[in-house]
Amino acid sequence: MRKRNFDWDNRRCQTPLWCLTPLLLVCAAGAGCATPQYAVRPTPVPEESAAVLQIERAISALQAKDFARQGARPLGWDESLWGFEVQRIVERLSRVTERPSLRYRAYLYEDDDPNAAALADGRVYVSTGMLNYLASRGSRVDELAFVLAHELAHTAAQHLVKRYRRIQQQNLLLGLVAAGASAATGDAGGTAQQAGRLAVDAASLLNDVALSGYSQEQELEADQLGIRYVIQAGFDPKAALALLTDFSRFENPWPFLRTHPYVIQRRDNVQRYLIDTGVLAAPGSTSATPADRITQLREAQRLYPVGSVSWKNLQRQIEEWEGRR
Repeated sequence: MRKRNFDWDNRRCQTPLWCLTPLLLVCAAGAGCATPQYAVRPTPVPEESAAVLQIERAISALQAKDFARQGARPLGWDESLWGFEVQRIVERLSRVTERPSLRYRAYLYEDDDPNAAALADGRVYVSTGMLNYLASRGSRVDELAFVLAHELAHTAAQHLVKRYRRIQQQNLLLGLVAAGASAATGDAGGTAQQAGRLAVDAASLLNDVALSGYSQEQELEADQLGIRYVIQAGFDPKAALALLTDFSRFENPWPFLRTHPYVIQRRDNVQRYLIDTGVLAAPGSTSATPADRITQLREAQRLYPVGSVSWKNLQRQIEEWEGRR
């Protein structure tokens, strides 16, 4: 989704009151607001029912209007900007996601801030500021691949649909609480008034979701899914570590919501995942033998459904290493 006046995927709320209300409800319900801990995330299983697809299209339509106001335009297959063929990178990554059937299309929009976003329907937006920033680092395709893979992960994991349902449930809870309070005092008129005032309005709910950010848990999940896509699409995953290290200099955390260096945590989690799956050697370790590498690849393969694109890519690597023994 659109990110306003802050660094890539570290979102601050621009309207604190309605942003904080859901947050406080979640904390009060015991869902936990502490910084998420490292964990290997399961492979998402997308839901593509008619109802879910309708929600995705509606949210995407609202967000696309916002980008259109910034002059967003589709990028051609062979179009190169700042040394990047963005559409080709998106296509390459999309084939290894859990939703390869979506029609992924890259768009460029005017924004000096280094930002990127992927809509629920497969549209992918990258800002002029992001491409200019990456160009200043040498136009490394692998770095842009991680940025785009992270955004595609939000789409594959259907994070906005999950947020839609969560806000919908919170609104329903608020309505029930208000109606119950009025009923307890015998204020029938107040009950009806409160219920009507807090009833879920579909258009307002969609707008709230379209403008809201992702949770820390969702951002960390998108990092891990994204790095999987980077690996399976044949890009260098170590570029993500260099990028996140450099991106930490833009960090400006809002203490009430983030009390730790969030980008640094993201980098540490990505590094740990790469070590756990054998892509990187642990500090102080010696080079892995072919047998060690095969074991590591088989461990990584368990993260994916048997027969999936990622599973098959890992199987090819396993067979290559078996041939070296």
